[in-house]
Amino acid sequence: MQVRVMKYTQPGTVNGGRYGLFSISRDRAGASGWRKRLARSLSGPAVISLLLVSGCGGDGGGSAPPPPPPPPPASIDIVSVGPVSAIGSVTVNGIRFDTGSSNVVMDDQPGNFLDLQVGMIVSVRGTLTPSSGAARANGISYVSDANGVVTSIDMASNSFEVLGRTILVDEMTMFHNVTFDTLAEGNVVRVNGMWRSQERIQATHVERIANTHTPGMMMEVKGMISGLDPGTQHFFIGTQSCDYSAATLELGGATLENGLYVAVSGSEPMMSNGDLLLDRIQARDRDQDRDRLCSSDCDFELEGYITRFVSPADFDVDNMPVSATSSTVYVNGTVDTLDLDVRVAVDGTLDSSGVLIAERIVFRLPSVIEIEADIEDIDAAAGTLVLLGVTVATNESTWFHDDSASDVWEFGLGDLAVGDRVEVRAYLDGTTVTASRLEREDADDSVTLKAPVDAIARPSITLLGITVISTDGTVFQNELQEVIDADAFFGLVSTDSIVRAEGSYDGTAITASQMFLRDCSSDCL
Repeated sequence: MQVRVMKYTQPGTVNGGRYGLFSISRDRAGASGWRKRLARSLSGPAVISLLLVSGCGGDGGGSAPPPPPPPPPASIDIVSVGPVSAIGSVTVNGIRFDTGSSNVVMDDQPGNFLDLQVGMIVSVRGTLTPSSGAARANGISYVSDANGVVTSIDMASNSFEVLGRTILVDEMTMFHNVTFDTLAEGNVVRVNGMWRSQERIQATHVERIANTHTPGMMMEVKGMISGLDPGTQHFFIGTQSCDYSAATLELGGATLENGLYVAVSGSEPMMSNGDLLLDRIQARDRDQDRDRLCSSDCDFELEGYITRFVSPADFDVDNMPVSATSSTVYVNGTVDTLDLDVRVAVDGTLDSSGVLIAERIVFRLPSVIEIEADIEDIDAAAGTLVLLGVTVATNESTWFHDDSASDVWEFGLGDLAVGDRVEVRAYLDGTTVTASRLEREDADDSVTLKAPVDAIARPSITLLGITVISTDGTVFQNELQEVIDADAFFGLVSTDSIVRAEGSYDGTAITASQMFLRDCSSDCL
């Protein structure tokens, strides 16, 4: 018997990667389920085994020639839900979508592409054309979580309260018209982010709308009703007491009851007893935009926190049901890493009941590294830049934002030059420093470096191979952000401690004006 195997591979490019039956690339951080679906679309008929049989008696003839392989699909439907990482087109979950013909909806109202900002959580419906690698957005939807007055701020826990909702901030939170340090009680803000357990919101975008509330300024918050009292016509959203005696109900057939997810709004200042007097109560389905955007066979990509966890086969991400299977691929972790309040990026497909069947789960690495300095070298083609002698890589998941006076809206690595001032938040992927967020800043003489400690040789420590020298004038802090002396600091610091140093850089070492120990177990501001 004689066997001949015919093999077919059709290579191409998708967002800079290679695809084909035997060549398919996936970055470690970005979502890439569509690449897997593309590979599946080329499998099966794409590899054809032809058995030519001879000497088996009879006529000794052979088989007919195999049919030509089918072309790749004309397009693949994609839905991507996550933070906007770059503008100029729009990039979400590592996919850059052309937005030329897309419809933009902002808080249920017609919007436009110019309304989008880096850090906003959006739902994008789009298509990928395998032959060209181009992705196109057909619809983009943004829904804020809370628009209202800041009622309290807890600097120690990196959180604040808006209309009864606890808002958490971290190194990836984008602030607009304000910073966390300048945020004040009484400010009116718009908050957007990812849900965590206990209905907390991990803010990815915070915008200050006004310094104080004025009559007629609409306030709105979304959440689950609790403590419903029909007798007094009150209920709670988080810790916010709401008076609905004058509210218009838009429940769409639902019943006003505890556990109902609603958007409530009012335009009056807080009542003297702390109640929010409601004008409207609207029943909502937080997943309605996602489900409507996705056909039965689309690729679905979602980034968020695990908000409910029973087992790998039964958990929620950002309150959306997800199920992992025995074939699910894990990056930066294993199935045992799955747990409540873990941040993940998931890609897969929706089943008939709306459960996201995970083909791939990426665990986000903590961005414990911070560098603020002038660019010493840059290679836009390679996606790298050098700061303080450290090579920093970027990828399709890096957030890009111009926070300088230039305020370039469509901003990316190509807009930067040697000598520009940037602030980078980054993570260690093996030995590679990879930027999760990069912002251009205005010029400054000092530098900042935060990283795990490599070595200690009092009065110096080493961070990312850079010597940081303390002096008699250096200010020290412990992890509780209490000022301590040098003896206490060097008694506490150890290798792998996280230290944030600020000072002057002479091209070789940093002379520190401050050296602060930082606890990055939950966030790393």
